[in-house]
Amino acid sequence: MLSRLLACVCALSMLFAGPAGAQERAPGMAIGGETEAFTRKAAALMDSHAEGGVFSGAVIVARDGIPLFRRAYGLADREWAVPNTPDTLFRIGSITKQFTAAAILKLAEAGSLSLDDPAIRYLPELPPAWAPMTIRMLLNHSSGLPNVTALPGYATQLGRIERSPMETVALLHNEDLLFPPGTGHEYSNTGYILLAGLIERVTGQSFAGYLTDAVLAPAGLTATRDADPGAIIPRRATGYRREAGEWRHALPLAASAPSGAGMLASTLDDLVAWDRALFSGRILSDESRRAMVTDYGHGYGLGWYIGTAYGRRLWSHGGFISGFSAIKDSYPDLGLTIVVLGNTEIVPAQALSRELAALYLGEPARTEISVGRTVLDRYVGFYRTGPRSVLGITRDGDRLVAQGLGQGSGDPRISLTAESDRAFVARDGAIRVAFDIEPDGRPTGVMIHRDGIERAGPRIDRAIARRITARRFTRLPPGR
Repeated sequence: MLSRLLACVCALSMLFAGPAGAQERAPGMAIGGETEAFTRKAAALMDSHAEGGVFSGAVIVARDGIPLFRRAYGLADREWAVPNTPDTLFRIGSITKQFTAAAILKLAEAGSLSLDDPAIRYLPELPPAWAPMTIRMLLNHSSGLPNVTALPGYATQLGRIERSPMETVALLHNEDLLFPPGTGHEYSNTGYILLAGLIERVTGQSFAGYLTDAVLAPAGLTATRDADPGAIIPRRATGYRREAGEWRHALPLAASAPSGAGMLASTLDDLVAWDRALFSGRILSDESRRAMVTDYGHGYGLGWYIGTAYGRRLWSHGGFISGFSAIKDSYPDLGLTIVVLGNTEIVPAQALSRELAALYLGEPARTEISVGRTVLDRYVGFYRTGPRSVLGITRDGDRLVAQGLGQGSGDPRISLTAESDRAFVARDGAIRVAFDIEPDGRPTGVMIHRDGIERAGPRIDRAIARRITARRFTRLPPGR
């Protein structure tokens, strides 16, 4: 069985230092019977992910601003074995976009601009082909702008150079638009970087300065800030990735690179407080808030995904940035906010948030993530999981299938459901598989967890897999 494959290793070096248990519960929380039952279930769910090495970070479930479940797991710094806490600061990636949108709406309320103004009115250096592009189109991803983060060499070269927002946007001046502005929809970080440049041009302030003065400070967010990698920031988590079966520091990213698309770091409590401030009308007018959460035809508003989950309205946004994965789900009709912040790139933040919502609502969890076949096909192949063990990955339709290979293994094929674009789980939750990938999407290794045992190993080619799984292991070269 696959469990036998996982257990055959002679010695295990767990990549988490000891069990990744909870560090703290919210102080002074009154626990009633229903809340206590939910807390037990939520703890069991999160413990299973943390013990499997899939989750390192912090999570909160709050209703009307009051925490019902608030805990942290794993390590904020693996070199010094410093644990995450509920007060740890994490990069939030694209969750930043709703703060950028709020900043633009504040300028609109002040009469400094209109959402339906063409961006070129304020930024005349933009290419003439971009002239029909309005501020609203930039906010709701209907501008047609290509994604600057998808340029070849962005992760390894372009994204490591300090540039102003408009210098970053200029990298695309000679690129064709994906479609005429306003005629389609494609998620684009470039649009929000351009919005940061527009804010700087209109206000005469830095984007970070205006955001703090107009949005963060009035909302009472004392921890949320620019995640400048060069700054000394207390309680900040380090971001990690996996490469060929080993934990590594995340790839470096210039402080200015994410800008209005993803520059912020925040905490559990600040993100809950943000929902309370925003939805109470303390930050934006009713008209602006309605504009922010209007679905403009593609399930997206202004900095928010607009949809439903478990029959309830859901306003949401995820974030993924070098070394970090996050999500904030807001259920406006319940006053419910769920935040998952992780400091590794394999954290299945969206799946965890939806599972926590299902537990709270008493609903069956519906957490399967749609991952395109092109991405799934990248993972197909062989991975060494021990001196004489290989994990084979194939694709069956829209799912990956795992099978242990080796001497007399006879392991069954196990269908895997996506928890994120790089983390997958068996239907019964007993087996989790997470892939290590390079910036270009190429997989280099795998991490497997089953029955409290974690195995990691590199990707290997078919010839090596055949040699490892041959009957006469004595013929294998030393160390192979």
